[in-house]
Amino acid sequence: MKVLNYMNFVRHYEPRMGNDALSREVLYETTVKQLELAREFKIASTFLLQYDALIDERYINLFKDEVDEHTELGLWFEIARPLTDKVGLEWRGEENVTWDWKIIPGFPMAYTQEERKAMIDEAMNTFRDIYGFYPKSVASWLIDSYTAQYLSEQYDISMLAFCRDQTNTDAYTLIGGYFNQAYYPCKNNIFTPAQSPENQLKTPAFRLLGSDPVHNYDDNKYSGGTEKHTCYTLEPVWESGRDPKIVDWFIRTYYDNEDLGFSYAQIGQENSFGTTHKFLPALRMQLEKFTQRKDIQFQTMRETGEWFKKTYTRTPATCVTALDDWATGNDSIQSIYYDCQKYVANIFRHKNKIFIRCLYLFDDRNTEYYLTKPCETWNATYENLPVVDTLIWEDNDGLLLDTDAVAFTIDKTDDHSIKVSWGDKEVTFCEDGIHMKNITATFNTNGNQANIVPGEQALTYTFNDIPYSLSVEGGKIATKDGVCTFTPDENELHFSVQ
Repeated sequence: MKVLNYMNFVRHYEPRMGNDALSREVLYETTVKQLELAREFKIASTFLLQYDALIDERYINLFKDEVDEHTELGLWFEIARPLTDKVGLEWRGEENVTWDWKIIPGFPMAYTQEERKAMIDEAMNTFRDIYGFYPKSVASWLIDSYTAQYLSEQYDISMLAFCRDQTNTDAYTLIGGYFNQAYYPCKNNIFTPAQSPENQLKTPAFRLLGSDPVHNYDDNKYSGGTEKHTCYTLEPVWESGRDPKIVDWFIRTYYDNEDLGFSYAQIGQENSFGTTHKFLPALRMQLEKFTQRKDIQFQTMRETGEWFKKTYTRTPATCVTALDDWATGNDSIQSIYYDCQKYVANIFRHKNKIFIRCLYLFDDRNTEYYLTKPCETWNATYENLPVVDTLIWEDNDGLLLDTDAVAFTIDKTDDHSIKVSWGDKEVTFCEDGIHMKNITATFNTNGNQANIVPGEQALTYTFNDIPYSLSVEGGKIATKDGVCTFTPDENELHFSVQ
């Protein structure tokens, strides 16, 4: 299944423009043009309304007659002052603004559970009063676990969505998550796929923006460097989303390469981005390219969420495969993300070096920091349990597999597994772990986030007071000065994280 969501979310005004009247006009006209593009290309589209836009007469008049089988309206659940005023909460932002991009006051995890519940009920009931139905798609740059569970159980929504992985961008860090596509979150941590049916939210969570699997992770730290100092996504406001050649690369990477049966991306732009409509020509260019592909299905977010729930009863294994790099124009840099219910891993090639750039364990014990108490800082962090991380750990080589490598290829071995091969070496990612053939791997444990204790058969980790391990079968671990060498007894190693 190759799915694309054309989603634009709608704010009422943008305080950073410095002129309230101008910002309201620019935002409204941008939304009108985004809606006109949906009509022109005759595609399914979703528009998510923030509360301040939801109650505005111009947006009501714009959308009231637009809702049909091709145009979905949903909720963008960030906190604007009209919402806090309506439910009797003190506005904790600047006095002269009615929306703020910082966690306090702009996101639900900054509030108590009862306050979150009151604001959810107000937003959902107001939406129903205006349009005659409850929204089925709810998204935000960041959603907390309590909000997700309440929306899922009380309002039976079809889809949740939030931002890609990023570090120290805007007011939040998201690191070590299910890279793309979608998963069923754990009830106590929206950032963690549930490990059991009893802990699983019934609404799937999707990742927004269409992240670049090569450059998004480290902003050029290992990927060879580019001249584009930007966010590496499909957003048309950024250079990567405005360059036709890079968009072609995104389409190949997401929809032509191996995905284990489910490709997904989201395009569109928030209406508050910038003081002009400069991204609209790029958005048109993207739509022209995507609509030429008859194998890619435009869906509303509700349709995609409902399809996912009918297709998967638990979090599936998926992958995003980049066998070349738009910045170099060749295969000297390659990147594959493998996601499953248990872990996410990124195998990366930079010239002659192949290594696992990141490996994170998903675990129900990893409770969200803001589940029962509000976030008390202007920013927030969501993370899973780190096993390998070359971004914020001091070591740059991750789990090093080869230093004299050629380009790798990828094969689907079954519906849940992929095999990455180069020369006589192989790495197979499965739901039960990672299998390696003809590889002696090394891993520098110095300068890492977690407390790591090496043993002969496993590395024992502690992070956030949670113990877990990276164990090996078919070989042994030797450690010297913090550098671990994984040597096979014969020619195969099996790694598992638990």
